[in-house]
Amino acid sequence: MKSMSISVILDWIPDKYRIFYKSTGLDQLFQHARMLDDSMEIIDNDFLYLTQEISFLDREWDIRKPRFLIFCTKTGSKEGQINPSWMEHAAILYTDEPFHKVFREFLDIFDKYYAWYEQCLKIIIENKDVSDLLDYAATFLCNPIALFDPTGKLLHYTGKFQGKIEGTLWDEVINFGFTPTESIYPDEHQRIMQEIHSGNRLISSVFRQDPSHHSLTAPLYFEGKNFGAFGTTDMNGPFTEAQKALLLEVVHFTELAMNHQIQAFLLQDEENYYVIRLLQGYPADELSTSYYLQARNYTNEDIWYLYQFSLPESDVSDTRQSAYIHQIKNILPHGVVLYFEHSIVAVCRRRDFDPDYEKSYAALEDLLKRLSLKVYISTRFFRFTELSMAYGQCRLMKSYPLEPQKHIQRFDEAFPHVLYGVLKEKNSLPGFCHPAVLSLWQSHMEQDLTLIHNLKCYLINGRNIAETARTLHLHRNTLIYRLRKIEDLLHISLDYLDENMLLYLLISCFICETL
Repeated sequence: MKSMSISVILDWIPDKYRIFYKSTGLDQLFQHARMLDDSMEIIDNDFLYLTQEISFLDREWDIRKPRFLIFCTKTGSKEGQINPSWMEHAAILYTDEPFHKVFREFLDIFDKYYAWYEQCLKIIIENKDVSDLLDYAATFLCNPIALFDPTGKLLHYTGKFQGKIEGTLWDEVINFGFTPTESIYPDEHQRIMQEIHSGNRLISSVFRQDPSHHSLTAPLYFEGKNFGAFGTTDMNGPFTEAQKALLLEVVHFTELAMNHQIQAFLLQDEENYYVIRLLQGYPADELSTSYYLQARNYTNEDIWYLYQFSLPESDVSDTRQSAYIHQIKNILPHGVVLYFEHSIVAVCRRRDFDPDYEKSYAALEDLLKRLSLKVYISTRFFRFTELSMAYGQCRLMKSYPLEPQKHIQRFDEAFPHVLYGVLKEKNSLPGFCHPAVLSLWQSHMEQDLTLIHNLKCYLINGRNIAETARTLHLHRNTLIYRLRKIEDLLHISLDYLDENMLLYLLISCFICETL
């Protein structure tokens, strides 16, 4: 027969009774209730005893006495001095009701608990949905509960709210369908994860977004591995020892019901292995690439972007990683999203998510602000096997961030800044400039700065005089005059430049204008 915690019994006694107890042994379990009188010689410690004989409390408690005794006395009566040795083993119930009626109340509590327990087992035996089990099991809890998978994704919530949930943790959970990642301080999250990995059953915490309520996390385990958790807050009523005991029973039922599904929670996403190999720069054969793309309804004609999400924490737990991945997948549902080298990397087709599309850009920016993330976006590329090139672009942007930093940084825009950052790391930027171009810039004279700008436009336009004049809004003869002046200053002929000198001059102009 299943035993019930004394804390549940004392919590369920009707409000018409007044109870006094100081016991700290509220985790003791009992199978049923019995009356106790002075004639009884054999005490069964599986039973909770009730008595109205005050003589028991006058004596010294010893191991032959009941583990826990409910002493019933009339309201206002003076029951005498209680022997201090009983204080850990007794509760006093004040009532004017007849003793047999009080005893009947206790029997009803046990019957009510067993009916609930057996119905939960029946739901499991009949292989009904876990949601059905939770909906019924939660009827004995004061506060609603939510079931999350290991990634923090909301699987089901149940129970009734007696007050408004706006502004509370529940508001965020129900609206976003996820554990409120941004509401947990990193240190607090780390503590919770340590306790989960230590096998602790109930973890109490206070969240910064909702400090008026305490929260309980009840991890779910199978063969020593965590495969999810319950979350609840004391919105409707306080977390009594009874409510904690009942929540642990719900945990037990859920573990029992879900253990045959556990592999689905514990399996790693093996498909990421292929992507990781590409990110690391390993070559991929045509057959493997074709198989991977076809299995996901991708094609060789697709246009891709790679996104690298920079996380706010330096050390991210597995559950925290999964939490971020889930939320990123909400806006990149058709992309490949994985944790790689202390960041979240996503690869997504342009047709599924186009960062140039205003609505997509806004959704991405909203996510980044909400989760305190930054993202680096590669140039678009046309072969899936070019992941290492795209990932390299994102790493460069992360190493040489724009100032002031933005939530979204794209390689198309950041390329010059990245290039200057790489060059500056090797030498001072002016050291990469053509001496004559640098001398013009350092003069700070307006006409010299104009010459640098005209030279840059001329080179960008493929040394086409007409196109350059149109770009600069200059008369053709004015442009030709200025180009000849540049030739004199640089001691070169712009008509006969080799590729190295073309690149050298163009980079020099870019650096000077940037400086």
